[in-house]
Amino acid sequence: MRKIQVIGICCLILAGCDTRAVDSSRAVQVSPENVYAFSRPATRDDARITFVQDKGGMSCFGAGMQVFMDNRLAAETSSGEKVTLYHAPGPVQFSIKNNAMCAGGDLVGMILDLKPGYSYQLRGYRGTWDKPEVMLGTPPPFKYTK
Repeated sequence: MRKIQVIGICCLILAGCDTRAVDSSRAVQVSPENVYAFSRPATRDDARITFVQDKGGMSCFGAGMQVFMDNRLAAETSSGEKVTLYHAPGPVQFSIKNNAMCAGGDLVGMILDLKPGYSYQLRGYRGTWDKPEVMLGTPPPFKYTK
């Protein structure tokens, strides 16, 4: 009986780590007070980056993520929210980190080679043990109209 209880608790914990992708058009925009940098294009050539945090109330109890570009805090998101940021073309280090209330607080990310005037969709989710992960989302990068 004890073994069944332990297995049940382990399954519940692992199931709690799952998050669901949110379509960018259905994600809630982050409030302006949670955007700290890169909120406006500086030139017509700036690339647009839309980051969407997955939805999942059980994952870290719905805690948010911090979004960094070139190691500078750009924004903070919560479950199911999105933020649109702008950066000059060229390589940029895009990283995310769980808020302090959540386990797995390491900064993780990717290098993006931004093209002038292109839009990029990024998805933030929590993987095993609630560690943050970031990946390119859909649609693939495309030229956007200003």
